[in-house]
Amino acid sequence: MMSVELVVSKVACMNPLDILLHPATVHVPIGALVAGVCFVFWAQYRQLPELEQSAYWLLPFAWLTMIPSLITGTIDAVNHLNDPATPPEALTWINLHAVSAIALFVFVWRGWQMRRRIREVPAWQSSQYRSYLINYGLILVLVSLSGWSGGHMVYTLHLGR
Repeated sequence: MMSVELVVSKVACMNPLDILLHPATVHVPIGALVAGVCFVFWAQYRQLPELEQSAYWLLPFAWLTMIPSLITGTIDAVNHLNDPATPPEALTWINLHAVSAIALFVFVWRGWQMRRRIREVPAWQSSQYRSYLINYGLILVLVSLSGWSGGHMVYTLHLGR
């Protein structure tokens, strides 16, 4: 349990933008990706081409909204690594969070490009569609890993609080 004095001293020495910007920018792409996963698998199951098209358009949206999230996350990571009050085990969690976020960025781009190249209508008739679904599944795994490591840093290591 952190004492009130420790929390106040940590917040006083940090830039207020660091505390607010990363959490504010990270949840929009997460929501878009989770919705996209739900859409693409439900569209496949129910054979709904319009819903599948919506899942496709959530990929470029999520990819573009991830850019500010990656920038603010990098700023937060640098600030925490330079803070002497940061616990030593935080480096492992910061690295896990960063690697999973960068991998997520790459896999979202990859999924966007994979689906963009599928010309068949409906898309699930393409021979490449199975690879696209696997990629979307990996996106869900990476969102979970990044969210779990970020949550561990905030709620267990008390970084960014």
